[in-house]
Amino acid sequence: MGLGVDRQGCRIEGTQILGMERALTSPREATDFAHAYAKNNQRRLLEFAASLQGGDVDWQQRFRDYFPITAQKIYACQAYSSPLSPQVSQAVQAFFDGVTYARADKPEWLAAAESVRGQVGRLIGGAARSVAFTKNTTEGLNIVAHGFPWRDGDNVVIDDQEHPVNVVPWLHLRTRGVEVRVAATEDRRVTVDALWQRVDARTRMVVVSYVQYSTGFRADIQTLAARCRNSGIRLVVDGIQAVGLLPIDVQGWGIDALACGAYKALLGPLGVGFLYVAPDLLAELNPACLGASVANQIDRSVPDWTLRDRPPGDARHLEGGNINYPGVYGLARALIMIDEARVGRLAPWVLGLAAQLDAGLRGQGYQLLSSNREGENSFTVCLRHPEAFALRKYLYAQGVVCNLLDTGALRLSMGGYNTPLEMDRVLEITERFASDATLRSQLMRPTAAQSYVRA
Repeated sequence: MGLGVDRQGCRIEGTQILGMERALTSPREATDFAHAYAKNNQRRLLEFAASLQGGDVDWQQRFRDYFPITAQKIYACQAYSSPLSPQVSQAVQAFFDGVTYARADKPEWLAAAESVRGQVGRLIGGAARSVAFTKNTTEGLNIVAHGFPWRDGDNVVIDDQEHPVNVVPWLHLRTRGVEVRVAATEDRRVTVDALWQRVDARTRMVVVSYVQYSTGFRADIQTLAARCRNSGIRLVVDGIQAVGLLPIDVQGWGIDALACGAYKALLGPLGVGFLYVAPDLLAELNPACLGASVANQIDRSVPDWTLRDRPPGDARHLEGGNINYPGVYGLARALIMIDEARVGRLAPWVLGLAAQLDAGLRGQGYQLLSSNREGENSFTVCLRHPEAFALRKYLYAQGVVCNLLDTGALRLSMGGYNTPLEMDRVLEITERFASDATLRSQLMRPTAAQSYVRA
């Protein structure tokens, strides 16, 4: 369906992109969205966002109120770690309070875990029984990497933009005779064609991040999944930079495995995550490690005992021993917050903020590493600057939380709690930094501390 923007009434007319009801995803659409408030009129932007789903103009303020850090700082570090809402920390504390006062109840913990498993499944468009809890993204990726039935001569394709978390498990497969191929990208764009340059008849798996940590590049997972499926290749996705803020449909898109930690876009605590595995891939996996669980039980009725047959399609057999129940309790509350805000509203909101920031930084002459091409943008904006350390120092002094990457790039990444007015403030700071050589020189001195603290 076509998109029409009424800038006076701040309405859009029917569109459906990436499974989001009436949501915006292209840079042009997101830019229109970001500028709909017409010069700092945040209310108009809220009305515009509300028109996407349900007409609720106050959803963003309610979401923002979950994060008290927003009253003190501009938190533009979502891709590093979400600020923890007291709602989440209180849910974790409630679990420990129960243990502290001898109200430990394992059946209750198990029931809570099953409920959260269902929450995760609904968020990603997959069955709850296909979700296993993990401690982080790394564990999920390793379960797939080392449980897959590799054969001599097989290869796996990754790309040259991946975070080490999504590289090390695959490089380790070389000890088992698996060839690991690293696809070269052009201009840091992880395209389907770039990955496919390294695919051949012995490729068994393609591995990619939904959103890249170092650029914010958003991969075309739907097209990649279709091509993998048509070639009989498994697609494994690292989702930690996206799940919770951007739409995903593991079953509808045809993703074979999705690994994700909870502490970024999912707004949850550290130490808990999940792995989704499609039923047909799950049937192929032979985990390198097993532990006792509801899905791994011992049959003592036969000599020397044996493991009972596992229920087909039950990913819980990938879990061993106690999972991180305190983390699961925290994740449960975080998922409620996401469900209240709706990904269908969060996604266009953060895409709009990033488009606003991207356009402003380019206009100030900064070198952007992030793509602003249609379908490749996300909520992350990365820039390269010879004095990036000083720029980060200045932003921090002005109350803007962002981070420097191992690549030397400066990354600003937005969440649903950020606002257009905050983006304007960031751009004021970067403009002064770009135009004031004396300020930059002062910031590069190790002892510089006082005179630049507030612009």
